[in-house]
Amino acid sequence: MIENIRFSSLYYEKAIALLKDICTVPSPSGMEDKRAEYILSYLRKEGIDSAYEDEAKNVIIPYNDRGNNMLDVFAAHTDVVFPDTVPLPMKIEGDKIHCPGIGDNTASFVALLMYVLYFFREKPETQNGILFVCNSSEEGLGNLKGVKKLFSSYTDRIRSFTTFDACLGNGIVNTAVGSERFLIKVRTEGGHSYKDFGRRNAIAGLSEIITELYQQDVEKGTTYNVGTIKGGTSVNTIAQDAECTYEYRSTNPESLRKMRKNFEALIEKYQEEFCVNFEEIGIRPCGIKCDTLWMEKIAEEAMDKYSLSAERKASSTDCNIPLSLGIPALCIGIVKFKGAHTREEVMDLSSYATGLDLGFDYINGIIRD
Repeated sequence: MIENIRFSSLYYEKAIALLKDICTVPSPSGMEDKRAEYILSYLRKEGIDSAYEDEAKNVIIPYNDRGNNMLDVFAAHTDVVFPDTVPLPMKIEGDKIHCPGIGDNTASFVALLMYVLYFFREKPETQNGILFVCNSSEEGLGNLKGVKKLFSSYTDRIRSFTTFDACLGNGIVNTAVGSERFLIKVRTEGGHSYKDFGRRNAIAGLSEIITELYQQDVEKGTTYNVGTIKGGTSVNTIAQDAECTYEYRSTNPESLRKMRKNFEALIEKYQEEFCVNFEEIGIRPCGIKCDTLWMEKIAEEAMDKYSLSAERKASSTDCNIPLSLGIPALCIGIVKFKGAHTREEVMDLSSYATGLDLGFDYINGIIRD
């Protein structure tokens, strides 16, 4: 049984010290090696030797894992959206800390590590085992590789999954937004803009495809987007090559299937006019029906305690994987920040004590249930 304590009164200063050190460590999706190494070193210094790194660059810290008991998972992703492989810039101004990825999601996995320290120091009894996981590859084309690996390793032993992600006070994510992502490539003969005028232009052809994609009707809750585009050689060259990235999203698996069918039919139509192909670059599954109400109740009670919104929401998070397997999962935020996915991201340090307490109360509720 865990004591009824104000967690931040014990671990706030330690969390801030770790946050200031680790937030500058670069961690692009799929290249989380430096953060994983830092986390393992930190845990070793704190006397926790059972932590390990798996093949997907997840750092996993088992607690009361007897090898055959059910497990509650508490996770937070370590990757950021930026490709930097050099230290990220950080500055502190009053109660604000500026750093790319500070709120999404460095502060969350630092909080998770504080919970780890508490459990290994106080050694509370738990009926189920616990996996604390600093997981990889949540952002962008990381394609949830870290959590996919976690579930392939622990198969049917996971009872519940919680990821600490997103903004404190922004409700509870209990629904998975699935997505499918593609790289569309167009190639033509090309040539000189004057003497070969009239030949097919790859950029123009790709533009036709994009225009038609943006004329499609979609069901409520389903979206689409062309996110990047590039191609061509020079201003006086008929473009031979052009490409774009395209995705669609929905909470409804059937809507995703319809979007896939329409997309493939459109590409097939244009293949009759010029060379066009596509490559699947990312899949995030929707959820299937499962019982998350007991977890939602625990989260809501914790949020009510701190006068925070418990509005239910849909989003694309690490929860997509367990929810697609019918395993109860929620995502909640434990820090306030602005500018997610921008280099101007800034975290409100004054919110962190509340977030630390909220996360601790929530974990206590889950393991007692």
